[in-house]
Amino acid sequence: MTTACEPLSIEQTLRDVVEALSIERAVEITGRSPQYLRALSHPEKREQLTCRDAVLLDAAHDSIVGGRPIHDMMALMIDDSGSGTLSCERQLMDATIDAFRESSEAHAALLEASLPNASPAKRRKAMRELLQAFSAKRRIMPILQKMMQPPGQSP
Repeated sequence: MTTACEPLSIEQTLRDVVEALSIERAVEITGRSPQYLRALSHPEKREQLTCRDAVLLDAAHDSIVGGRPIHDMMALMIDDSGSGTLSCERQLMDATIDAFRESSEAHAALLEASLPNASPAKRRKAMRELLQAFSAKRRIMPILQKMMQPPGQSP
């Protein structure tokens, strides 16, 4: 059974990254066991993501899918630790701009892929752009959820 994670958490972000890469690829990249990687994304386990593994997984995610979600989540957590609502508003704007950009790129790639003479490379590019658009849009929801919480209530 999958344990729920807070949407604004390293654990959930790690789950998203491993899902995007595949557990097999994450094992290959980090040299860690599948069980260990699963434990890292479990909020009640004592295992915690190392900086080394975070860098390796983010670099692989960036080269395959695009974006560095672990870094983005860490930056969000650091920014949030001292600044509050204004920070969330800025994060929402940045995430929305990113989602628009990624969606536009996905739409263009999908149009190219839908042509009768589209090559396999064009279709792979469309898939990659679509995954990047989904990933960019997924980053918006936790920010909005945090902004909708009453002041003083933790996520």
